Amino acid sequence: MKIKIGDFWLSKEGELAPDSLHVNGERVIQPADILRAASKKFFNRKNASTVIAFSVTREHSSVRAAEAFLIKHEAEIPDSGIIEVISYDGSGGEESAYIPTGFLKTTEASYIGCSTFHSYTIIGGRITITKPTS
Repeated sequence: MKIKIGDFWLSKEGELAPDSLHVNGERVIQPADILRAASKKFFNRKNASTVIAFSVTREHSSVRAAEAFLIKHEAEIPDSGIIEVISYDGSGGEESAYIPTGFLKTTEASYIGCSTFHSYTIIGGRITITKPTS
């Protein structure tokens, strides 16, 4: 699986594959109390949102390279853009899903030796399989 925001790859296949991937969708559902009704009624007010959270481990050539990457990485990531999640179908082909306007909500990073550990949380509207125009 690969995940990018705009033209920036947050994760790629192989070494940069995402760990602990979570995808949460939410819609606004309004309950209505109807006088003397046997039960409440619910109305889907839409306003869908999606949260994607995952982690990536990166290996670096030295401890100094890991430290330098850790400090500079946050400045390199775009704040928003089209989110593209590319996964593989059963026949070896790729399938993409998109969040037309996604935002990088949080990043968290740490390192041990030559390895850096990154957690990302992306938030946006509903996931679509239709590629956004821009």
